[in-house]
Amino acid sequence: MKIVAALLASASLASAGRSFSSRRSLGLFKRWDYDVCLNDCTLAGVPIPDKDNLQLPLENNWSEQCPPIYIGPYDAPLATSRVCLDFVGPYVYFNVSAFPGYSTKSATVTWKLKGNAIQPSGWSSPPPTTAITCSPAAVGDDYICKLPFSDILGVSPTTSITNLLAGMCPNGDREGLVFYFEFSGTVQSTGGPLETFNQQYPCTTRQDRTCTAWDTSYPYFELSYRCSKCNVSPCPPPPSSTSAPPPPASSTAPPVSSSSTTSYVSSSSSAPPPPPVTVTCGFGTAFGYQAPVGGVQKSITLNTQSGKGCNRWGWYETPTLAELQSGISGPLYVGAGGNDISKAVNVGTWTAFANALGKVTVTYTTTPPYVISQVHVDLGCLPIDKCAPGTYTYSNDGVAGVPVWATTPIQYPTCSGGSKAALILHAAIDVLTTATTCAPPKAT
Repeated sequence: MKIVAALLASASLASAGRSFSSRRSLGLFKRWDYDVCLNDCTLAGVPIPDKDNLQLPLENNWSEQCPPIYIGPYDAPLATSRVCLDFVGPYVYFNVSAFPGYSTKSATVTWKLKGNAIQPSGWSSPPPTTAITCSPAAVGDDYICKLPFSDILGVSPTTSITNLLAGMCPNGDREGLVFYFEFSGTVQSTGGPLETFNQQYPCTTRQDRTCTAWDTSYPYFELSYRCSKCNVSPCPPPPSSTSAPPPPASSTAPPVSSSSTTSYVSSSSSAPPPPPVTVTCGFGTAFGYQAPVGGVQKSITLNTQSGKGCNRWGWYETPTLAELQSGISGPLYVGAGGNDISKAVNVGTWTAFANALGKVTVTYTTTPPYVISQVHVDLGCLPIDKCAPGTYTYSNDGVAGVPVWATTPIQYPTCSGGSKAALILHAAIDVLTTATTCAPPKAT
């Protein structure tokens, strides 16, 4: 029933979207209507993708929720319509609005993740490559496509909404991800021939908000979004396990006689002490470990490799692409000096999933009181020639104390000569504490 309701909501959005007027974004428009936010108090303050902050990077970040589509010549179209985007549940929804006077026969959205908006070094190249076939909407003549967050991030469909949102908003409540998109399909007028439609080329010049010139060198367009914090009330605190004593009948006690004065003793108790101040301290280096499966060792120590900086504790894994597409996971260990797990502290978990295109996304999740401050993931072919985390395939030293972090997708390597792929999972971990001074890190 939720899916049907979402489709109906998207159809209603499309009707409104047909008269949608593009606007240049000078500031953030906070959104309050994301259904995930409205239904989950545990997401209070969590960054969420914001449909009101969709932008077109190829058009100088023109704000646009409903990019145009057209039939016929791009500069003198036979008819125009829109494809309106929304975030509904853990999906990006595309509502392909019908063309006036035409019936839609098919619609396709082709997409590719470009990457994190603020990490250009990790951006992929166009064009979009993965096609989604749209279906007729529950009502009206529109078509609907939906793109799961899990497909975008290359993670399991059973990934929690908290982890999905962390991947969709990797930078907090600011810039999110960037995509390449193409829209296409077929339509037909009564008694007329089958016509094709496409997304409009990026606009280069506007007059009175109407495009007057286009850049035809782009057969696709780019779309980005920003994230806003989920505007839902936090969950109420759990009820106290003990009941408070009933209040006194009077706010003051009876007078107490004295040889010189009559005084009153207040019955109110003193104010509670202020809560302790929480500080963030460096806790140490963590490496991902994968437990043996069927007696087969999955994690191999780094010091078996001769690469620069590999003479240290830590591990790497050698997963096949098929294994990653099924998903692998394990604990994050801090302080396993000499690769002795009995000495280590388990601070959380890691997961790694690959999508159908071989793009691998790694997600770290820590348990309180631990948080993540740096993330480094290396995915290459054996032998390993570098073990210094700052030189890994993915590197982010500015995670800033979060409990969940998902990398941008990393391409699974093609290894020659029978060589295997090697995956190294590294993180810098902080601990939240009320101590007045920070203890030395447990491990480096």
